[in-house]
Amino acid sequence: MILAMLIPFLSVFWLNSLHFVDAHATRDNVGCGFHLSCSGAFNGSIGEKGSGQARASSDVSPSLFTWFGDAFADQQGSGCWWTPPTFTLQCDKNQQPDHGFQIGCDGSLSFSGQSVFYECPTGEGDEVNIYLRPVSDQCHEITIQADSCAPSTCPAGGTGPAPGSTNSLSSSGTTPSTLATSSTSTGPLSPSPFTTDGLTTITSITSTSTTTITQPAPTSSGCVEVGPDSIILTDLGNPDTSYGPNAAQHIQLSPNASSIFDFHFDDSDIGKTCELSFRMDRGTAFNLTGTGIVTFTALDDFSHPNTTYNSMPRIIETMDNGILYEGVKYTFGTFPCPGSTTHSGVLLTEAPMADTCLDCMQGDGIGMFLRKC
Repeated sequence: MILAMLIPFLSVFWLNSLHFVDAHATRDNVGCGFHLSCSGAFNGSIGEKGSGQARASSDVSPSLFTWFGDAFADQQGSGCWWTPPTFTLQCDKNQQPDHGFQIGCDGSLSFSGQSVFYECPTGEGDEVNIYLRPVSDQCHEITIQADSCAPSTCPAGGTGPAPGSTNSLSSSGTTPSTLATSSTSTGPLSPSPFTTDGLTTITSITSTSTTTITQPAPTSSGCVEVGPDSIILTDLGNPDTSYGPNAAQHIQLSPNASSIFDFHFDDSDIGKTCELSFRMDRGTAFNLTGTGIVTFTALDDFSHPNTTYNSMPRIIETMDNGILYEGVKYTFGTFPCPGSTTHSGVLLTEAPMADTCLDCMQGDGIGMFLRKC
């Protein structure tokens, strides 16, 4: 049974390079695909060199980018950022993308309020590099336009298709072949300790380019962090097949496979404050391909070893969308810990059309965690 009085009070901020970012912006059109072009002193599409450096040219093949609400990556999942010391636009593998980008209703791209950028010649035909600021007297002003992903608040705002590679995880034994994008169950909303009540999430990135929130250690604060009681795998490709108890706590995501994290509470938890988080600490072992875009969803009940895709508990609320990469941590806010009458689940899926594939084991520093203080 679900304890009806539990609705957590969550406050959420996405963090970037010592700046706070508009929470709505980080949730709008996540997973949308778009192309970039420039106009002004130079007119042309924006593509990439093999190194990931952004180049504009009259005949360059435009790159397909994925929008994360205030940041973007290329089709290989490489984070796009202004590389120091010259601050040229580039997309690098395993790079945390720069946050602070916005796409206007007219498609204009801006960064931290700056809408004018600079093209500088490369000496290779008519190809130019894109800079945040001029680096020589040969650089000239341009503006950058996106052909999709205008905010949903615009009169004609909308999204585009979410790009991604066609990679998928291989399967063996009793693990699903591939990630469910949503449950097929329907019904009225049910309370859950993991619902956000319309608020958002705190995301802290443990990298040198972002602010990190350091949580108190359990030994010194009296807090205890536990993993899920069970992780149940489901498979859209085999919607009526169950895959057993998953004693090894295998986590798998792909265009068909999804993972349900089950948490049971004890009466001894009453009076404590609980906090749910998902993290992938640096140095932990995992295989991740595709765009990395995922969705965290609250379920109205917990799952069982015989749970299938078609029989999974009802989805009652999307907690947040995000992108996975080494060092990421999503914290879904605090709420009063319930007692033993509450058992709830969190569904982790690929975002629609994102082609995210994740294969790892729940363990120290990686997976879903519940903190009780």
